[in-house]
Amino acid sequence: MDQNDEDIMEDYQSGNHEVIEMIFTRYKNRIINFSLRMLGNRADAEDVTGDVFLALFKKKYTFDPKAKFSTWLFTIARNCCISRIRKRKNIVSIWFTHKDTGSVDQWEIEDTKESSSEALEGRENAVAVKAAIAKLPVEQRESIILREYHDMSYEQISQVLGCSMEKVKILIYRARERLRGELMSFIKEEE
Repeated sequence: MDQNDEDIMEDYQSGNHEVIEMIFTRYKNRIINFSLRMLGNRADAEDVTGDVFLALFKKKYTFDPKAKFSTWLFTIARNCCISRIRKRKNIVSIWFTHKDTGSVDQWEIEDTKESSSEALEGRENAVAVKAAIAKLPVEQRESIILREYHDMSYEQISQVLGCSMEKVKILIYRARERLRGELMSFIKEEE
């Protein structure tokens, strides 16, 4: 039978270092996805994910087994993302030019699959949503990502963000309204 996250952390705090692999396996992709949506850059998201797990190792004794582990870990992830956003002001993005076409692209791994018109349309929708989310103020972006992409409750989000549940409700409401306004023209174009 699988242990729950809180029990695994208790074992880890007691010196059983082998159990932490279960936490890493359970949360690696979730933390990368959260960080990617917050930062909009795969390389930064992977770096932040590494930072999150390093922080988990360093701060393992600060975790209270009575608390919900995912909330604690996503709080660390949020703080790491905020730190990365603050540091970005001094970082230059790396761009490169294709030898064949001469077009300029940001350094990312390309999807080599052939895309049908439906896949292309889905990708365009995803790009539009991603761009609209990226335009949201940081707190609204965090709250909507945690709610919609990580299925967290308002209470869990309030704990991650360190604010009241009422503020979370307002943040999510405002984020949804902004997204609706931002994506309205995109939706009308497709009809």
